[in-house]
Amino acid sequence: MTSIQAGGSGPGGGLASRALGTVLDAVRAIPGLAVRPSGALVESWVGQRVVGFANGAFGERAARRGGVLPAAMSVRLDHRPLRLDARSLAAAYPSAGGRLVVFVHGLVDTERAWFPIGRSGRDFGGRLATELPCTPVYLRYNSGRHVSDNGRELADLLDELVEGWPVEVTDVVLVGHSMGGLVARSAVHQAHARAAGWASLVTRLVCLGTPHSGAPLERAVVRVATLLDRVRPAAPLSWLLALRSDGIKDLAEGYLHEHQWAGDEPVEQAEAVLPDGVRQLYVSATLSHSEGSVLGRLVGDLLVEPPTAADHDQTAERRWLGGLTHFDLLHHETVHQTLLDWLRTTAGREGRFAIHRAWNTRSSDGRDPAVGDGARP
Repeated sequence: MTSIQAGGSGPGGGLASRALGTVLDAVRAIPGLAVRPSGALVESWVGQRVVGFANGAFGERAARRGGVLPAAMSVRLDHRPLRLDARSLAAAYPSAGGRLVVFVHGLVDTERAWFPIGRSGRDFGGRLATELPCTPVYLRYNSGRHVSDNGRELADLLDELVEGWPVEVTDVVLVGHSMGGLVARSAVHQAHARAAGWASLVTRLVCLGTPHSGAPLERAVVRVATLLDRVRPAAPLSWLLALRSDGIKDLAEGYLHEHQWAGDEPVEQAEAVLPDGVRQLYVSATLSHSEGSVLGRLVGDLLVEPPTAADHDQTAERRWLGGLTHFDLLHHETVHQTLLDWLRTTAGREGRFAIHRAWNTRSSDGRDPAVGDGARP
């Protein structure tokens, strides 16, 4: 079996490697799992979800454009890595259009997150492509790495993708779920900083349940780990908490840039604001059907609270969706319709976007409600 090096060297990395090896061996042993012994992680849905978890939780080290275990950033077609040369792209996308919609998954996930399992309907991008002139492109990356590292790799990958695309690329739309939104924002910042060719092609960016200003759960873990580290009998538990990946640690404050986690220099708020010309949509959700309810404020979508997903320090349009969990944002019809409507609209006056629509997925009589506008100052 391919070896795994979890989270670096030392006893922590060795323990994680052994634990993950045990899990992956268990995947091989599932009765009736139709996979070849040498390709279990490539062919199996279960195995690939294990890979996503292993990468995101423990921060597996991956060589650039490496194999499926651990996962390096790559374009995926039918869940297999795709070469980005012109011939390969032309064969893979015979009906390629000039508008690319690039999907970036979240923490401990893979591109399979956008494909509903055991449900009717198509993948997220495929549904959009039936109603808009666009070509969906799915990525897989190692979500355990620093957000800034994945942002840099995404910027490099889009250089290759746009260069080798079968037709001229007219615009690029980035759609990120959870951590994927941070990775997409980091990539745009880095692309503009080095004047990458594709940077001017990015017209829109969508963030679904992204913890822009930090994830409360990770901040709580940081506080607990710090406290436990001061208590000698609790040292083993503190050590286990320290095994979490760099990507998870970045979520505490929503870091986009390397110097934020490296601590080399102070962080300016302006560094988090995307360049002019990139229109943004931030989608937040709550389990409750009322945006201002106590339940909505306390648990949000079960992982991300509305204030951090909306991040009012950014220039963006915002949508709140009621009655949804964090992972419903990947598949729900209301989310699909929200994106479809927004991608069909034009920018507001002077490039300012201050529209806030409160969507509830179900009305009291069980029917899908009409859209209500609730603009805030």
